[in-house]
Amino acid sequence: MKSGLLRGLLAMAGVAFISMSPAQAQQQFITVLTGGTSGVYYPMGVALSQIYGKAMPDAKASVQSTKASVENMNLLQAGRGEIAFTLGDALSDAWRGNEEAGFKSPLKKLRGVAAIYPNYIQIVASADSGIKTLADLKGKRISVGAPKSGTELNARAIFKAAGMTYSDFSKVEYLPFGESVELMKNRQLDATLQSAGLGVASLRDLATSVKIVV
Repeated sequence: MKSGLLRGLLAMAGVAFISMSPAQAQQQFITVLTGGTSGVYYPMGVALSQIYGKAMPDAKASVQSTKASVENMNLLQAGRGEIAFTLGDALSDAWRGNEEAGFKSPLKKLRGVAAIYPNYIQIVASADSGIKTLADLKGKRISVGAPKSGTELNARAIFKAAGMTYSDFSKVEYLPFGESVELMKNRQLDATLQSAGLGVASLRDLATSVKIVV
């Protein structure tokens, strides 16, 4: 139950770095919007802020943990960050103003900067749950990602394509990666859906405690 999706991207508010006077540049703050601390975005954001700190000694670079893609795009549009990580499809939804995805109007201040890594939807179940296919998830307990995250957008799209809705599950949690894993360790969830690069820390952690099926 693993499929490739759009790459993880960096996005920024349109002219955050290119229209400042020298005096303004001396006082600049660079906030890097990431995701949950157990995901991929956060450690990458830490590394990026360190690079900015060295390359722009007059700027104060910091990292902000968020609910990831959807929240990041809305924060950028509102001027509450300078650069952010997002899934490519979330950026597309933001640009078009997809209300169902969490964007009340088109976010036209955003600009794509770079594709960072291949992103995969990873649906992971405990081995003793009996889950081996998407259909097996019916009647089970699942976490679909944090609210306002690209993971949750992906979850809705995947289940819709499979002719399923959240009502098919006995329990649906909206949790970031780390919290989802903790509930699976405690046998309070049967499966979690995580949209991330391969080798994400949360799933490595889970695999050391629970036998899993991907």
